[in-house]
Amino acid sequence: MKPNFFRRTFSGAFAAAVVAAGLLGGATAFAQPESTLVTVNAGFVPVTDVAALYLGEEAGIFRKHGLKLKTNVASTGGVPAVMSGEYHFAFTALVNILQARDKGLPLKIIAAGSSSTGVSGADVTMIHAGPKSGIKSARDLEGKTVSVNALNGLLQMLGKAAVKADGGDPSKVRFIELGFAEALAALQSGKTDAMVGAEPFGTAAIAAGFPPISSPYQSMSSKSMLTSAYFTSEQQLKANPELFLKLRAAINESLEYAQKNPDEVRKQLPKFTKLGPDVAAKLILPTYLTAIPRDAVEMFSKTGREFGMLAKPALYDEVVWTPEK
Repeated sequence: MKPNFFRRTFSGAFAAAVVAAGLLGGATAFAQPESTLVTVNAGFVPVTDVAALYLGEEAGIFRKHGLKLKTNVASTGGVPAVMSGEYHFAFTALVNILQARDKGLPLKIIAAGSSSTGVSGADVTMIHAGPKSGIKSARDLEGKTVSVNALNGLLQMLGKAAVKADGGDPSKVRFIELGFAEALAALQSGKTDAMVGAEPFGTAAIAAGFPPISSPYQSMSSKSMLTSAYFTSEQQLKANPELFLKLRAAINESLEYAQKNPDEVRKQLPKFTKLGPDVAAKLILPTYLTAIPRDAVEMFSKTGREFGMLAKPALYDEVVWTPEK
């Protein structure tokens, strides 16, 4: 929800003065002074999914909740820094959190991150192949070489799920690990037959002549589903639950604001990524929802176990933080 702190009726003169000062509807109208703010350190991979929080900080939403957001680039997902207490929280794919817990790391989801669009052919992650490759759908990937950004990660899971849902055998697909920029070059050179690409590289692949042949999230759910989340450690939650209540509120309000203001989200992207304004204007944005659905956690848990990426079921009530009342 866009911040609104003017619930009372003001005189016309005062309201006009507020508007002139640029405060009407703004999150900083009754914000706390800088000296009283608590700095929260966050670890983010510079991707479109986290733009909502950059926007929330700029719009004064974190300040409204008594917080100052300090972002750090966490190329490895931020788990070690969260566990050590260097970061208060971090962002990663939902399945990565389940895998970390599967290995015994006491992580907890504190807020939703981003969700798929729920629109086939226009989603944040799709499988791309050349128009002359003979690959028309996911089951045609049997016997082919397909790139993913990380083996045993989210995109490989999605690739396998798409092949199986289309009636194919995922074990017959050869997945190789390539960075997103390398993946498009490999596709163009013929080194690979297809790529599981996430934005903005999906948009780049389409522009280069490699259309989507599958929208793998739809193989798991026909509607928008939670794909990533913000997390912290159980130790930090126990040590300072009040801080994380404020943080969750700030994140959720930022997500709501971003969902209602996609143009403002796009303007944020060149500020913390290497994307130019022209690319930011065209790429497919995720859906920013605040809910952490039980079925999303259970779906990733089931799919992860099916493809050997998780050893045991992930239980929702153990994965998602519920503040004590």
